[in-house]
Amino acid sequence: MSTNQFPNKPSGRGNTIAGLILVGVGVTLVLRNMNFPFPDWIFTWPMILILIGIYTGVKHNFRNSAWFILIFIGCFFLFDKLIPGISLEPYFWPILIIGVGILFILRPGRSYRAEQFKYKDWGTSESFQGFASTTGVDNNDYLNISSVFSGIQRSVLSKNFHGGRISCVFGGAEIDLTQADITGIVTLRMEAVFGGVKLIVPPHWQVINEIDGVFHGVDDKRKSPTGAYAEINKTLILKGSVVFGGIEIRSY
Repeated sequence: MSTNQFPNKPSGRGNTIAGLILVGVGVTLVLRNMNFPFPDWIFTWPMILILIGIYTGVKHNFRNSAWFILIFIGCFFLFDKLIPGISLEPYFWPILIIGVGILFILRPGRSYRAEQFKYKDWGTSESFQGFASTTGVDNNDYLNISSVFSGIQRSVLSKNFHGGRISCVFGGAEIDLTQADITGIVTLRMEAVFGGVKLIVPPHWQVINEIDGVFHGVDDKRKSPTGAYAEINKTLILKGSVVFGGIEIRSY
């Protein structure tokens, strides 16, 4: 089975925002070449991070923290350029750590059941609670990992795995799914900002990559990810965003 049997959802909104940003940048450059009096800070690298943060936030309805961190870093270093003589660079890491902490306080961890119900990834209008009651799943069948300035290793043993969420901010996670089992289509959401995830899956699973991001990479190192051994009824879909990070997929 090939991955084109599960085509990615069209990202019309994201393409529109990206197009508008590119058009705006192009018009700005044209005006600059015509000696239009733009301030110098507009053409600096912090502005690039701010634009990328706006694009990421709008595309994902500001559900993840990637947009916030990018805009924060951009605004932080832009401040030095707006007010010469005031340097905030020595305070960058302390303020960033405080900001990430505040972000986690404002967005406390919720069970993955609630997230699935909110985003309706099951492709049905029925509530997730009704789904759970008919299938007999429990919390051990879900993955909910948050790694901040740390590294996490986790082995999933569930024979009724239903996906989950992985969040890495300046950290990493290694998830071993070789002893797990799935039935049908399962969604695993990933969010990595200056971090990465190593995912080890059984060789007979079908894995579909729908992850997008900025300055990121998804390295599929499986020997035969879509070969004859892939089973149609065991499909893992990877969704989410990666900013300045990477995802590695392996099978043993």
